[in-house]
This record gives sequence, structure tokens and C-alpha cells, in this order.
Amino acid sequence: MNYRESVRSLAEDIRHRTDEELVALLELRPDLARPQPADLTALAARASTRASTARAVDHLDLPHLAALQACAITGTTDPAAIAPLLGMEASGAAALLDDLTTAALLWRSSEGPVLSRTVGDVLGPHPAGLGPSAQALGHALPEDLPAAIGRLTPQEHRVLERIARHGPTAALPADPDGRAGQAVAALVDAGLVLAPDHQHILLPREVGLLVRGGRILDPLDESPESARTLDLDDVDRAATASATEVVALVDELLDRVEDLRPRVLRSGGLAVRDLRALAGRVDLDEASAAFLLELALGAGLLDDDHALEPTWRLTTVLDEWRSLPPAGRWAGLTGPWLRSLRASVVPAPEDGGRVNALSEGMVWPPVRALRRELLDILAALPEGTSPDAADVLERLRHRRPRRMPHGADEAVTALLKEGEQLGVTGRGALGSVGRLLLTDEVAASHLLETLVPEPVDRLLLQADLTAVVPGTPVPELAALLRRSARLESRGGASVHRFTETSLRSALDSGWSADELLESLARFSASPVPQPLDYLVRDVARRHGQLRVGTAGSYLRSDDSTHLEALLTHRDLSHLQLRQLAPTVLVSPVGPTVLLESLREVGAAPALEGSGGVVATKPAAPRITPRRERPVTEVAPEPSTEVLTRLREGEARAELQRNAPDDGAPTIPALDPASSSALLREAAADRLPVWLGVTDAVGSTRRVIFHPITLDGGRVIGEVDGQPQVFSLHRITGVVVEG
Repeated sequence: MNYRESVRSLAEDIRHRTDEELVALLELRPDLARPQPADLTALAARASTRASTARAVDHLDLPHLAALQACAITGTTDPAAIAPLLGMEASGAAALLDDLTTAALLWRSSEGPVLSRTVGDVLGPHPAGLGPSAQALGHALPEDLPAAIGRLTPQEHRVLERIARHGPTAALPADPDGRAGQAVAALVDAGLVLAPDHQHILLPREVGLLVRGGRILDPLDESPESARTLDLDDVDRAATASATEVVALVDELLDRVEDLRPRVLRSGGLAVRDLRALAGRVDLDEASAAFLLELALGAGLLDDDHALEPTWRLTTVLDEWRSLPPAGRWAGLTGPWLRSLRASVVPAPEDGGRVNALSEGMVWPPVRALRRELLDILAALPEGTSPDAADVLERLRHRRPRRMPHGADEAVTALLKEGEQLGVTGRGALGSVGRLLLTDEVAASHLLETLVPEPVDRLLLQADLTAVVPGTPVPELAALLRRSARLESRGGASVHRFTETSLRSALDSGWSADELLESLARFSASPVPQPLDYLVRDVARRHGQLRVGTAGSYLRSDDSTHLEALLTHRDLSHLQLRQLAPTVLVSPVGPTVLLESLREVGAAPALEGSGGVVATKPAAPRITPRRERPVTEVAPEPSTEVLTRLREGEARAELQRNAPDDGAPTIPALDPASSSALLREAAADRLPVWLGVTDAVGSTRRVIFHPITLDGGRVIGEVDGQPQVFSLHRITGVVVEG
């Protein structure tokens, strides 16, 4: 372009860009439009601030970051010069430089692209971990550098490679006579490293590059040997099975929560003992149980009741969730999981303590972006590809080399496991439902609905007191089995066992023997087996022979001999039973304690209501879940609309600049970050600027200022040849002269 002959800064480059180029810049760096800059000068000033530049550099993938580092290392933006460092052809390097120029990390001058000054500050003194050149250090390298490296012992070569990969500086070993100390001494003697002081060693750039194979970018293996390629139908079947199982597990675990009613710790969360008890009842490990509880918490099915003695309780949302088909229940768990800031694995606290499940310590903000990016990585692979955790982690580092959170290895492994448990992936590969989940959660739910078999309303009752359900039971059948049987095995067909304890739970809920048998017969494909019929009626016959009331509590029975035996029972002495009548005993303890104590010694009492009839066990009341503030992502304003207003602002600024006046331009209002960026650029180019400065009483004056340096929120320079210092917060705007 002809304008390049006059371009001498990033600001001028941006002012001369076409609409298409500016839209591309705003798309790559949306922070530049928040808030809306007044004109293109303000946009350029914001683009050159350290905060915005750091954000842009942090969001580069590894090839673009390496290209930027190569420019800083070589001091040139010639594609032919940086291509060897990147291990690619010059055309590939040129494409990377074009992208960096579009993002305003390079700007176009008459000599070609130039690295922005702020980029050098963000990259630091040692880009890509390479030190200064031997010439800059005043150090003489061996004449035959490859031969000198080839003469090293294996131990010395390992130490040299470690410094080259993680350097360029390293601390001298504490023990100079140890293996590492001797290796470092040999490297210094060979002239491959130098010791600038008595505590550190420094690796010259030439040595570091040679050890790295002459490049700073290692190619990504697009088809790693560890990755398996599976049939997509197999992946979908495995993912669907996991999706239906996780719904069943959450359902079962919530039943156990209702029975146990675990307390909320003072510090928040669930006690380790309660978590272990819940995991044991559902036959899961503690980590899996904690993840399922987090899913329930995120879906609003479980919450803290905030009572004086708070406990974890089921919410009013649970009944509505249970009435949905399996795909709808899965969507109710997976949608909140995808947007959640909570993680099943979080970095250990600084005090080394334990983070309890369901506590606020499980909130880890980086996990939301990390979770979605992992799914994007899996979606970018060919369908059916099942990479291992190490390969996914390597691809993640390739996509976001400067934004890897602490403990990323453990977090990535945990998130991949969560995706497998939820059915987002199947056998390690992203399934059709998981791929659709990234763009349309409703469509993903509908697709899963076509893959999940229809819920069944039939069961097979067997003579060994078990029931087999060949699929996912309908809600009514699931509720019946939850209360009357114990789950023995899961899978494509679940097996439930009827026991005295499970049947007693059904009777405690208000069922009679006839009602229970009638319900089982309605769902059974065959008549109720005789052993099950006998067991139900026998438990029902004994259920309620003893009746507990309140007095504290009382115990009555028509069998006075039975009461006399209980009165003298050694294991019931703590109840302090007293006989009021041949058929009535009373105790100062409550009815619940009396009921459980009698059952522990083999009795089968029933709870009696105030009317003298058997009362049902009171169900735990539901609580209303707290209304969490929804996690909203503010979408950036369309770049075309931002550009329209920028062009209008630039036209107004141009009119003001061309208006006849006393020679002083109109100074637009700028934020301190933009003002400091313009002043830094002017100081580097030794250009004068017009400053708008407010004094102690709030009046504003305009001065011609020659900036020299910025330090500690102040700019130091000269006005009319006299030293002058201004605080950045008193500067209302800056216009560069020339």
C-alpha cells in the first residue's frame, strides 16, 4: 500500500487500515471495543497497552506464539529468517506473520512488519526460554560447537538439555562435588555455559538453539500412535449406556441422601464420613459419589436447607426432574455441568487441607473454559478418535501455551473421566450427542432420546426374591423398586432384590401388603412368585405388632409376655422402659430412637399415630432450591457496528484537527491506560505531544510536552525546556505531534 511510506507507528497503521482489516482486528481482540473507543486513535492507544497486548498474546496458539517469539529473538520479521526456527517453509511463517499483523501485535511500516514495543515487554527478557547471544554476553563459544556438544557425557548432556528446555538460567548445584555439580562445572569449562555470578549459570542463545535442534517450535503429532480409532456406532452405544447409567446413579444416590440426611459442615460442604457412607450405599468410590453429588447440586436437585442445624436436603425440583424421560434428565444434569464453575478436582489449598465435596472450595473458575476447550479438542479430531490423556494435554498446551492452569495434568484427567461418566464421550471418543452438545444442548437431548431405548414398564419377578428390569424403568416402576427392593446390579438390565429391610421400608411408607403385591403384579410379566408373596405377607404380619407413640414414647402390644421380655432385655436398658399396664410400656426417649432400638434387637415394631392406627414414616419435606444468579456470558457487540461508530468518531476528530485555531489541537478524552500507551510510544520515538492536564482545582490546561520516561504512575519529561512530572490520573488526553 502507498500509505506505508508514511506509517511510523502502530497508531498510524491502524488509522490506515481498511474496514475489513479493522473488523478482523476487533474479532480477534474483542476487549478493544469494551468500552467503545472514541475514534481510531483511541483504539490504537488501547491496542498498545500492556494489559490488552498481554491478553492478545495469552490467547495465541503455539505456532503464532512461537512466530512472535522468533521475531523478538532474531530482531527481524523476515519470514525466511524465522522459518528455520519454526521448522516450516517461509510461506507458512509468512502466513503466521500476517495473522499477527491482523491482530496488531505487528504493525506495517515502509520496511515491512515491525514488532510492537509492548509485545517485547510481554514476552519478557528471554523469549522462548532462550538467552542473549554469545556476542551480547561477550562470551567466546567453542569453534566447533556441535563437536563440543558431542563430546559431552550422558549426564552432562542431560543437564545441558534441561537448561536449554527450561532456561536459559539455572541455579548452581548446592553440592559442587555431586553428579550435577560436576556436570555443570564441565559445561562451564567447555565454554557451553557461563557463570555470570557465584549462584547462577547462563546458557547462550546459540547453544540453546543447537540443543533444541535449531528450532523453538516442536511439531504437533496430528495422528499419535496412542490414539485409537473406533466405530462411531460403538462410541454412541457406549456413551448412551453411560448417560442412562449416570441418570440412574444420581437418582439412587439422592434416595440415600434422603435416608441419611447428612449435615452441612460449619465450613460448608459434606463431611468425609457422610460421603463415605453414601458412596458405600451406592457401591461407588468416593470420587465418583462426590461427582454425582456435584451434578445434583448444579441441577438444583440438592441444596443446603439453611436451618439452625443445616442438613443437605432434596429440593422441590427433584419430582419434576424424575418425571422427565431419561434424555431430559440427562440434559438437566449435563447443561449445568458444561457451564459450571465447580470442579471435581481443584488445586490443593495453600494450607494443605482437604476440600470437602459440595463446599465453596470446589469452585475453580478456570474449569469452565478448560472443560469446553477439551471438548473442542476432541471435536476437532476425526470421528471415533479416542486419544489418551497425555495426547489431549499436549494438544491443549498447543492451543493455549500461556494459559495452562496450575495442576492442569490432574484437571484434564478428571474432566475426561467426567465426560466419560456423563456419556458425553464413549470409550474415550466424542460421541454424536457430545459433539452436538457444544453447539445446541436441546438438539443434543433430542438426539439422545432417539438413541436411548424406550423406558420399560415391565419386570420379571423370580422365585429367588429378585426382579429383573430389562432396561430403564418408567418413573412409577422406578419409584416402586426404590422403596421395596435393593439394587444389586446395573447395566442393560438391572437386578433388584427384595429383603425384609427393603419391604419394611415400603410398609413404613404407607403401603399395605395387598397394595404392594398388586403393584408388583401390575408391572410383572408373570404372576408374583409364591416365595415373594409369602415374604411380603410375613413381613406385613409382623410389621406393626409393636406400636410406638409419644410420651416421650410408648410401646404397646396385645402380647404381654413379649413386652415383659423386652422390659428385661439387657440391650434395651438405655431406653429406661417402664410398664404402665400389661400391654403398655413407656420410655423417656423419642419414638424414633425407641423404634430403631427395638429393631436392633430383632423386633419389628411399627409407628402408631395419635388415632391408634399405624402411621407412615414421615417423608422428608422438600426444600426450595436457592435461586443462583445465572452465569451469563456477555456477547461482544457486532464488530461492524463498532466500526461504524469508530469511523464516525474518526471523522469528527479529523474535522477538529483540520479546524483553524491557535495551533493547539482538540485533545480527546482518553483513559489512563490509553494515555500511558501513547506517551510510551512518543517517548520511544522522541516526539512531542499535546497534553490535557487538570490542576488541583479541576481546571484543564493544554501544554506541549516532551515525554522521556514513565515510572510509577507518573510521566517524566520537559515543558519549554524545563523538567516536568505529571501524574497519569491528571492527564485527560494525549495527542502526538507530527
